[in-house]
Amino acid sequence: MRLYARKAIGLALIALLAAPSLALAEDTVTPRATLDFNLASIHTERWARDSLNQVNPGLGITTRLSDSWSVSGGAYKNSFSRLSLYALVNFTPIRLQLFHSGWHVDAGVAGGLVSGYRRQEMAAAPFAGAGLLRVVSRRGIALSIMGVPNYERNSGFVGFQFNVPLTF
Repeated sequence: MRLYARKAIGLALIALLAAPSLALAEDTVTPRATLDFNLASIHTERWARDSLNQVNPGLGITTRLSDSWSVSGGAYKNSFSRLSLYALVNFTPIRLQLFHSGWHVDAGVAGGLVSGYRRQEMAAAPFAGAGLLRVVSRRGIALSIMGVPNYERNSGFVGFQFNVPLTF
């Protein structure tokens, strides 16, 4: 893994751990919407780690529809250094409470549409799907981790996104 990808992930983890110090009115927050900062992707194949972009800055928004359903949209610089736009539906039916801390982990899947990829780069383009794991602090700040397996000649990856609650 390249040094800048490690730094991006390290900064996201530090920010997530510092989240309880952020001032919000309630002790535990379940945000209706989050501002999403796309950070990095770590590809599972060596050739992809050596030749593709591992830092994927971008901005998006996720709106929670229920405890298990949400929708996301935004833009980021993809692994081929092109602009990608995405629209996803997220289903996270599994919730693991982390003791009495107010933190929890949500697990499920995400699927939808993404632009900026050629068919030989992403076999199902423009359709996308991933496993989704979201670690959520008691203040609603989260780290989302998306996993896509290898498929034929395409390298899988683990992607990281930092989510900050929006209030309205």
